[in-house]
Amino acid sequence: MKRLLILILMLISFSASSYGKVVDYIVAVVNGQPILYSELLEYARNSRIRDLRVARDSLIEKKILLTEAEAEGLTVSDEAIKNALENFIKNSGFRSREEFEKALEKEGLTIDDVKKKLKEQLLVAKLIGRNVKSKIHVTDIEIEKVCRERQSKPIREVYYIFVKDRAKADKVMELLNSGVPFEKVAKEYSEDRATAEKGGYIGKVTKGALIKPLDIAVWAANPGSYKLVQGKNGYYIVYVKSERVEGCNRNRIKEELYTQKFQKALKEYVDSLKAKASVKVYF
Repeated sequence: MKRLLILILMLISFSASSYGKVVDYIVAVVNGQPILYSELLEYARNSRIRDLRVARDSLIEKKILLTEAEAEGLTVSDEAIKNALENFIKNSGFRSREEFEKALEKEGLTIDDVKKKLKEQLLVAKLIGRNVKSKIHVTDIEIEKVCRERQSKPIREVYYIFVKDRAKADKVMELLNSGVPFEKVAKEYSEDRATAEKGGYIGKVTKGALIKPLDIAVWAANPGSYKLVQGKNGYYIVYVKSERVEGCNRNRIKEELYTQKFQKALKEYVDSLKAKASVKVYF
């Protein structure tokens, strides 16, 4: 039955080819609404997605959200679209609507094309606002818990030089003890080229973030000092440049927690819509 439906869809698509029209066909049907191949190509181009199957899956997800917004009776006013268009033109760096329309014309687009896309974005935003954002809350207790955790974990700025043999490691230690800057020695002697190019810098770390030998060395060393440690494949000369305890910016923590909750809730919401959606794929 499915194979017969595909053949019918292809017949409808290719029947126009003898008249010199652009060949088009249905690549998927989402909740009763078709997605055309031409629509998929446009979406992939605008979204800068090179793999058409990846673009298809993304477009299907978008269609699921749009059909759900329609099912819930959500609408967007002409005034909202107008304001969104004005903001879009302004934020895109155009001096006037006329200049914007001329730029669209060169791309073979119209202002109505942009309005349609903006309407879809506003509908999806409204849907997510109603069913996801409105249900996310960050409590003072959650913020204080993160504050306590961060204030109890110092952060160290760490650099290292990696060499494979002990003689070279001793040479590196000799240079460092003689006053040669760590970054200079790292660039010349470290055999870990990825970090060597950055003067040995590996980042700002908390306890337990590194592999065990390095972690032990980092937290055994005093800030401003070097420490030689043997690893599985060679030797590390670890340099702890500084240590600090992170402050408690409650507003920033609240934003971070909100973002984490939102991303998790959004994924769960979209997954739930996908589970109940009617999706038929022909490409």
